[in-house]
Amino acid sequence: MAGEGGELKFIHLRVHSSYSLLEGALPIKKIVGHATADRQPAIAVTDTNNLFGALEFSVKAAGDGLQPIIGCQLDIDMEDEATGERRGHREQFARRPSIVLLAATDAGYARLVDLVSRSYLDGTGSEPPHIRLSWLSDKGTEGLIALTGASGGPVERALAENAPDKAEARLRVLKATF
Repeated sequence: MAGEGGELKFIHLRVHSSYSLLEGALPIKKIVGHATADRQPAIAVTDTNNLFGALEFSVKAAGDGLQPIIGCQLDIDMEDEATGERRGHREQFARRPSIVLLAATDAGYARLVDLVSRSYLDGTGSEPPHIRLSWLSDKGTEGLIALTGASGGPVERALAENAPDKAEARLRVLKATF
């Protein structure tokens, strides 16, 4: 994105605040302060598996002249592994792959709230909160933007497992979903 004078403006789309336990350390106020000091036009806060800071972030960012982008990094069950592989003893505490979902519209924000809520309410209690791929097609993904890149994403995870066919299949299903 080009800013005044032709310089490029960078927008962070994967920022974790102190609401992402063990992942983010900065409170919302400091995140917004750094973004405005860097003259960023917008910033996304995408805490892991929660939207606890969304309202605080939105109010603070908008008040400081910064476009808030509401999002969430969600652990996801891609539903492409056998039940034993997914729930085996060794894998019980392994972290699932994750995707970042950004709300592009009011409908997208409502859908994001629904997914995050469902990740807690429909869980078994013995697993960390996560969404299932099938939930994305249940009610659609209108107004949501998905980011799959990163070392913890479903495509990269499959590549790290030396499963390029699985990675390609995951990429195709995500492309079709979004």
